[in-house]
Amino acid sequence: MTDKLKDKIEKFLAMCLKSKSEKEGDTSIKVDELTEEQHREIAEDAVAITNSLVELQRLLPVSRKLAELGYLLEVQGKITVKPGEAYDEAALNFFSDMYGGGIALSKRLH
Repeated sequence: MTDKLKDKIEKFLAMCLKSKSEKEGDTSIKVDELTEEQHREIAEDAVAITNSLVELQRLLPVSRKLAELGYLLEVQGKITVKPGEAYDEAALNFFSDMYGGGIALSKRLH
């Protein structure tokens, strides 16, 4: 582990501790003092967060295209988007109703 990475992790852990406690004094945690289990947990969390961000990055363009399609369907009068309803969800529901074989979208995805 590089010193720069070690410092960043220590600052992050100090912020976490500071936000959890109102104690005064030194609340920093030194990376060297962490157990192997704590190192593993931090690494697993970092991997999970990174994977989630990658998946979100993949889904955003799809959601944007669905929203554009939903707007087009509304302009053509094929759907009505209610206040508070998202265009992407409305488009997905439209195609689910049309081609989903009568199975509700939420049930098909689970």
